[in-house]
Amino acid sequence: MCKATRRPKPPSLQVIVTVTGGVADVLFKSPGVAVTLYDYDVQGSDKDDTRISKDPDNEPCCVREWEPSDSIVGNEQWPVVKKATQGVYSRVWKCPGCDRTVTVSYEDLAEAGSPICTDCEREMDML
Repeated sequence: MCKATRRPKPPSLQVIVTVTGGVADVLFKSPGVAVTLYDYDVQGSDKDDTRISKDPDNEPCCVREWEPSDSIVGNEQWPVVKKATQGVYSRVWKCPGCDRTVTVSYEDLAEAGSPICTDCEREMDML
C-alpha cells in the first residue's frame, strides 16, 4: 500500500481515575481529552455547600471537570504514576549474621512476616 493512502495510527488515549476512601480523582489523562467526573456520594453534605450541583438528570452530585487543554501529569512521569497506582512499596532488609540484603514488598511482609535469611536462617533486620 502506498504511503499516501495509509491512515495514520490513532493516538493512544487514556484516562486513569482513582477512588480512595470514597474520593474519586483523575490521576492521569491524555492531552486533548476532556473529563467530567460525577460524584454522587453527597449524603450528609450541607445543602448550602457550593460544591454540590445537579447532573443532567437533576440528581444531586459534585461535578468536577477537566478541559482538553488541562494537563494532569506528563507522560514522562508515567512510570512513577504507574508504580504509585500499583501500590508496590518495599523495604530493604539485612541479615545481621552474613550481611545479605533483600528487598521485600509490604504485601509479602503482611503475608509472611519478617524475612528469614536463606543463607544462615536468621531473622533479618529492616534497614
